[in-house]
Amino acid sequence: MRQVPEPEHSKWVRRMRELARQDAEELVPRPPFAVLGLSAPDLSPAALASSQQVNGVWESITVAYGDWAALAGPHVTVTTAAAASADETPDHAAIRRNLEAELLREIDSERSRKAQFSGVDEEEPTEPPRYTRERLPIGEALICRHGNVWAARLVAGSNGTGAGGVSVTITGRGVDPESVRIGPAGDLRAYFQARNEILGQFAERRRNLPPPVLEPAEGVAALRALADHTLEASARIRAAGRARRPPRHPADWGRVRGALWRRAVSEQQRIAGIGRLAADDVVTLVINHLGHLDEQAPWFTDPRLRELAIDETLRYAMLGDDVPSKPAQQAWAKYWGVSVERWRRLPEPGDVLSDVQEEQPIAAAWRHAWEVWARRA
Repeated sequence: MRQVPEPEHSKWVRRMRELARQDAEELVPRPPFAVLGLSAPDLSPAALASSQQVNGVWESITVAYGDWAALAGPHVTVTTAAAASADETPDHAAIRRNLEAELLREIDSERSRKAQFSGVDEEEPTEPPRYTRERLPIGEALICRHGNVWAARLVAGSNGTGAGGVSVTITGRGVDPESVRIGPAGDLRAYFQARNEILGQFAERRRNLPPPVLEPAEGVAALRALADHTLEASARIRAAGRARRPPRHPADWGRVRGALWRRAVSEQQRIAGIGRLAADDVVTLVINHLGHLDEQAPWFTDPRLRELAIDETLRYAMLGDDVPSKPAQQAWAKYWGVSVERWRRLPEPGDVLSDVQEEQPIAAAWRHAWEVWARRA
């Protein structure tokens, strides 16, 4: 996974607003399926929380109701998705397991959204999730309850909304499932506009927050702090993948990463006597180098080799030390340069295949150089 510095948050908000405008222009005039929303209880604001496309086709739309930052709620999301085609010979046990995993992922996504907008981390509930099949006023549903959040998937054909051919998932906190009613969402423009307002308010709150407090670090130690922070996040992502759950980062993770990145760039500028953009390129190269080792080098799980590789990579990049892994460092610089050039140019027909063919031997040379180093270290 390519790592890039955190953009200025105002730029991120502007980009999200522009994406919302583009999505609204494409989605609002011709919804691909009947979008459902919350009829009761009456919660505001009502805003688009997320939407998903697959190969240019709208697959799901989630509308959120209530304060996005209120940990106690009340808060409800309603996700309408194109219904999957039925299997002629369904494995009912496997279907049930998949549904349970999907509901737990919905709860995790709700907790992540709350952490992002409230700035508060919620502890993982001590008790395991509970799954029950219940008949609610909105229809028969499989419900997952985990801590103070629940998620429900309506059984196909059981809802009384008149919306066919869709899958309906509802999450809630501070609201009893028995009190929820759903119906047609209506004009989607209002939901896009409300999301823009929420993003703007969120950006304003973040601008007024004091900067994160970092442990003191200078020189290579500043770059090491950023590397450790990034590798810890990658470990969380892998652990979440094994558990079939979305990763949950600490609420302030992004702001801390941005502060660590800026400090590392500043230290690179100071030590190397170069400009900010050149220093940022060095930091980007290093963090991506370590990330690729973490993903692709089997020996990187060995604590001794891992520590040596991190130390040499940081000293070579920031100080120019003549480290034993210098051939691998040089091979990475060549590989990274080719990759960056590909990302920067506009794609043309046939580029993907030719790029892969060009990069494969360079990537192989980089991996081989590190393997040689690992055998000798």
